[in-house]
Formats: sequence, C-alpha cells, structure tokens
Amino acid sequence: MIASDRKFCDHCQSSIAVGQRWVREKIYDPGSNSQAPAYHHFHAEPFGGQGGSCWEKHQMEREIARTAMTAVKGATVAAH
Repeated sequence: MIASDRKFCDHCQSSIAVGQRWVREKIYDPGSNSQAPAYHHFHAEPFGGQGGSCWEKHQMEREIARTAMTAVKGATVAAH
C-alpha cells in the first residue's frame, strides 16, 4: 500500500503539486498535552497570477496581527 504524501496549502487551501516549491512551518499547540509538533504547509512561490507567494502572504498577515496586538496593548497601558 502506498501512503499519500499529498500536501495542501494552509493559506489558499489548494493542493501543492509535485515539483512545486513549498515551505513547512512547525506549530506547537500549547493547549495540547502532546509535545509532538504539527506542520502547516505553504506555497513558496507565486502561482496562477498571484502577486506574492502564500508563504509571503501568511508572514505579512502574521506581522500585521502582531503589530495590531502591540498597538492595542500600548493603548491599554497608556489609558491606565
């Protein structure tokens, strides 16, 4: 029996085709009792007319969320 090694992009939900470059991000779930990591997969290069890769978009969204959280925390501290 052959095991399927098919990967799907966690950003766009499309399959990652054989031969396409991809990035794997290691995730640890703090709510889980398991010490085993999980992985997210992303397209490493733009495809289908995209302006940037799914990995670049994921990183940008993460940075925007981090910056927004920092601004909210700063505003809360300043208000007190």
